[in-house]
Amino acid sequence: MDIEVKVGDKRAGAIPYESLPSFTYLFRELGFDVQPDTENKKVQLSSALHGKRIVISSDYDVKYNTFRKHLLERKVLEYIQTFLSACGAKVILIDEKEESERADFHVYFSLFEIPGIKEPILELIHNSKSANKKLLDIFHYECTRTGTKFKSNEVVRSANNPFINIQIMYPVITGEDFWKKLGEKYAMSITIGILARFHESSPLSVLSLVPIEIFSNIFVHSENTEINLEPAMQKEKRLPEKKKFLLKKPTITKRKEAEVFLDYHIFIEELEERNKIKLIGNLHIKNIGTEILRNPVICLRSSPSESIKISGQILPPNVAETLGVMKNEETKGWKYMNDEWFEEMEKGETWICPIQSKNINPRQTESLTNLQISVLQPEENSNIRVEAFVFFKEQDLEISSSNQISLLLTKKQ
Repeated sequence: MDIEVKVGDKRAGAIPYESLPSFTYLFRELGFDVQPDTENKKVQLSSALHGKRIVISSDYDVKYNTFRKHLLERKVLEYIQTFLSACGAKVILIDEKEESERADFHVYFSLFEIPGIKEPILELIHNSKSANKKLLDIFHYECTRTGTKFKSNEVVRSANNPFINIQIMYPVITGEDFWKKLGEKYAMSITIGILARFHESSPLSVLSLVPIEIFSNIFVHSENTEINLEPAMQKEKRLPEKKKFLLKKPTITKRKEAEVFLDYHIFIEELEERNKIKLIGNLHIKNIGTEILRNPVICLRSSPSESIKISGQILPPNVAETLGVMKNEETKGWKYMNDEWFEEMEKGETWICPIQSKNINPRQTESLTNLQISVLQPEENSNIRVEAFVFFKEQDLEISSSNQISLLLTKKQ
């Protein structure tokens, strides 16, 4: 007896009855909702997003609407709706401010054309329920790919359901050029980020989001496009000798690429004479290329230089070898690069390098943790800024951080 396989209303093929348990287990591991029905000799597959209710809308809480691009904003939202709906989600695009209590996820979106800026900026605002590491990594990567600065901020918001608020600011450009160069890419990037949010813990479940016709190409299929679970390797063995040379392995383009970003927390201690401000954070270096990156050199540039002191688990060069963090009988950790590090810091630059040779493999992240940044003399109406740059001399590669620390201290009225 054969069991019919259906995805939605479409017939995807048939499997032998005795294969039903293994088939059910396999496709559940791949993220599908599998519903066997032996009485009617069929098994129903649904995507991992089937039944998920996602609300997408313009952000009507934005106060500054002078440069708002409502028509392009709407177009991006419609494309996101199309992409997510194709993955099996129920996507609701609303045109006015309202709360959807039954939503599994809510995406707010706003788009601004800002005169004077040179490159686009995407700011992602979320609450603690909304973003996971995979979502943030995806947005970092997609923004790097599109030449967009990325900022991420977590806020405390009394929302019952998870949400993200995405604000994009871009330089002056015609509406048609915006869509060709940026708009479609942003719609795809935002969709990929939302999918990552739902599938961080089960990476293989993303296969359930792909139409079954594409997914079935993983296997050898018959002329009527129905699934045939015969391994592809067996078909390759049957190829005539003259045609085997046509089976070429895909070439992999070698890339030396990394992304650098900061995360930090601000601590303010209220004193009688003045407030004491301190930041504690980390600098992350993620290898997003295909080549090993060797021996990163970090430069932290601060302004105003006389008001900022940078410290942490960083050792002076002359004591690094003896006082470094010991592990596996090797000296690990970070040190100031030059003997004149204190004088350099007073001039606004702090140079840091590994104590021992350090390699960052593809898809690996190396972090300089527990950075402590003290504002020594916080002045009213001043702008405190710390930027990060990473250099790989052997690979001739320079990267600036995708975000920076920026504090504007204003005078109380």
